[in-house]
Amino acid sequence: MSTCITKRNMSANGVGHPSGRIRRSQHGAIGLALMVMLGLLIGLLVIGYARNVRGNDVVDPRTISALSKAREALLGYATTYRDTHAGEGFGYFPCPDMGSGTEGQAATACGGTDVTVIGRLPWKTLDLAPLRDASGECLWYAISGNYKNNPKTNDLVNHDTNGLIEVMAADGTGFIAGATPPQRAVAVIFAPGAILPGQDRTLAATNPPEVCGGNYDPANYLDTDFTSSIDNAAAASVAHALTRFIGAEHSDLTASAVDAFNDQLMPILSDELFARHIERRNDFQSYLTDPLTGMLRKTADCLAAYGGSNGTFAGKFVKQLPWTAPIDVGTFGDAAQYSDASNVLSGRLPRTVSVSASVSPFPNSNYFSTPMLDEARCSGWNLVDPFWEKWKDHMLYAVARAHRPNNFLAWHNDPCVSDECINVQDQDGIKTNMAAVVIFSGGRLAGQNRNSNANPSYSSTDKADPANYLEGANITAIQTNPTSPAAPNRLFSKTAGNDTIMCLRSLPAGFGTELFVDPTCGASARCITDGGLLAGYRAGSTNNCRVGTSGIAAACEAIVQDIDINNCPGNGTTFDSGGQPYSCERGARDFVSYECLQGFASARCQLAHTALTNCQ
Repeated sequence: MSTCITKRNMSANGVGHPSGRIRRSQHGAIGLALMVMLGLLIGLLVIGYARNVRGNDVVDPRTISALSKAREALLGYATTYRDTHAGEGFGYFPCPDMGSGTEGQAATACGGTDVTVIGRLPWKTLDLAPLRDASGECLWYAISGNYKNNPKTNDLVNHDTNGLIEVMAADGTGFIAGATPPQRAVAVIFAPGAILPGQDRTLAATNPPEVCGGNYDPANYLDTDFTSSIDNAAAASVAHALTRFIGAEHSDLTASAVDAFNDQLMPILSDELFARHIERRNDFQSYLTDPLTGMLRKTADCLAAYGGSNGTFAGKFVKQLPWTAPIDVGTFGDAAQYSDASNVLSGRLPRTVSVSASVSPFPNSNYFSTPMLDEARCSGWNLVDPFWEKWKDHMLYAVARAHRPNNFLAWHNDPCVSDECINVQDQDGIKTNMAAVVIFSGGRLAGQNRNSNANPSYSSTDKADPANYLEGANITAIQTNPTSPAAPNRLFSKTAGNDTIMCLRSLPAGFGTELFVDPTCGASARCITDGGLLAGYRAGSTNNCRVGTSGIAAACEAIVQDIDINNCPGNGTTFDSGGQPYSCERGARDFVSYECLQGFASARCQLAHTALTNCQ
């Protein structure tokens, strides 16, 4: 019978997450060495066994060591992928060494899009020595088609993305990996063992692997289980198709030549990749939900940019926002499916808003046929687009009836007076009259399933159920589509589950712009407090934020950053020399400029101080 070393669920206590925001230049990543240690603490999952020199049925430590090193190096590669590939996201694995270039180097591209491939472990790419099993053979490796780095999938790659590999137990019917779709493997590492009858491991005539020896035909290294007919040397050749490997009983000493098997396997699961590696990066969550630079903030900025391009009516800005995409967009990995739908006020965040842009009475020609989420219409979008592409199913959005695209009264100072708006509850109470909310759904909680369909495509009914993404009051609110001005305000919650919410609000009447992003969702007292604190650093003509010749006190920097994050407006009474509105946020930046650190003689610096006293 086969021997199995099962995974030990050992905690990684002591691997902490420092509070505060980490500089992006530091990458914020857990070092590769630490990830290796963490992986070893978590434990190993080895299928099959190796025989030692005495023939006993035990796992050979040389094989365990080689498989474990390969596993941690692959996880390290995927965990730091963005660090080494500018403008990309996380979670991609290298192609195998397919024999097309330098030995040990990953192939530049392997197979078709979403097609699983198998080849030799790319040890050189992983900065490893050529790892060998107990028989002296170098390792092999299969990568799920939707997790390889080239060609990349057009679908989602996040903590809910199922792999395309099932690993079967020795009986051919039980599962080691893949009993449910979320438990499928994203990669598998093979120790091929000694040569078996019918295999040919002579040196390849073309581009031979001279370090590891032999050739690049997986059938000469990986075996077929006689009982189940599962062939470890074969991967599915069709996009999104499932591939099965097996950790069969060792039968290489039997008399029958066809009953010969000595592979050992080590799978990598998506949970190991995301929950135990990528999401342990100190900077990871900031890419998604940082209130100033994260994907959530930037999507809110893009919505505000839409609202800022509607023009004016009766001398006032038209504060309209687009309708949402439906909760069920169909194929959740396809960006083209994230389009706004007429009269839908609660759903998923749309990428294109041509329906909203074309509606009367205030059509918006800037968005008729172009995406809202695009660098040309939303500066800075390119920095977060790789994350939106792979996490877009986690983005939900609701717009107030008062700010819908066909509301003629949206030009009023406060459209919420005459129509439904959105309320948001936080730990301090309920904040009223939000123009819109944007939500990022965190990792799935107990009872939530986001793709348990057997079909590996992203049309899962699980994804169409908001209860699998949101918690508490947010589940009800995101499914509510008010049809009357008299409808009660929808209520969302910032304290429900692990949802992260950001709001859009109207600025005070006469302030000169239409909508602004408020990460606090109405906790305006924070802006008032911050403005007063920073203004208090003025003592007559002296700016006490100044340190040395032109340095800035850390406390002042922190306040300015907080005002910037919360996009703090003013009360509509402060204007610059050109008659343009002068916000609290602008005042904070000017207050710590070189000019104003020297004193308050200039009109600009006096205005900056005034703006801070008028924060709202």
